[in-house]
Amino acid sequence: MGEIATVNSVEHAIRLVELLASPADALSVSQMAQTLDLPRATVYRLLKTLAQREWVIQEDKTYRLSFRLTGLFQGAGAQAALAERMTPFLQKLVNDTGETAHFAALDGDRVVYLARVDSPHPIRMFSQVGWRGPLHATAAGKVFLASTEAKLLSRICDHELERFTPNTIVDIDQLRANLAQIREQGYAVDAQELIDGLTCVAVPVMSGEQIRGAISVSGPTARVGKPEALAKLLRAAVDALSISL
Repeated sequence: MGEIATVNSVEHAIRLVELLASPADALSVSQMAQTLDLPRATVYRLLKTLAQREWVIQEDKTYRLSFRLTGLFQGAGAQAALAERMTPFLQKLVNDTGETAHFAALDGDRVVYLARVDSPHPIRMFSQVGWRGPLHATAAGKVFLASTEAKLLSRICDHELERFTPNTIVDIDQLRANLAQIREQGYAVDAQELIDGLTCVAVPVMSGEQIRGAISVSGPTARVGKPEALAKLLRAAVDALSISL
């Protein structure tokens, strides 16, 4: 039998994704080109295409796979394992609040949902694992902006902040003030900043001094009530989770 015809660009892209998925340190374009025996320009074009589809994240001069793949197939290393362990805690939050609960991680300049338990109410927040959202307009995203290095905020603010609703914070000084408040009170609120009529409260999940993710509760604004009450329940969930981390 003769050889099966293949599309070179697809084969090269698959080999590149497999390389990025291997348990190794982040790689530069030159290192990937050398390992795959491909021209540097070819690897660069493949990376830009994968980044445009949000499969790849660029961090300084290196690249890694994004958590968007978690929404297509399960299993993305330590964060995916942590997300799986989060489900009982999210379920308790849903039982206590009646609203949808998420576990989120930082994915480049976006926040990504790695685990979700839905509210039992017919009118609720609809989302999916693998969804990636803006940092400045989500409660979980603002938790990461408030808890990570200043260069992340600077990178976000290098571009004009997108407005999603009349409540979206697009002024940089106002966002910095909001992040300072988040650090002081220990929780973040999305007060109809991403979707009209939807309120979300989030708190960080820490392991020592390192932020591992964020958990949040989201629901219709008219039903959510006071954010402080939700934050108290979220902190209790994080305290229980910290024992098992």
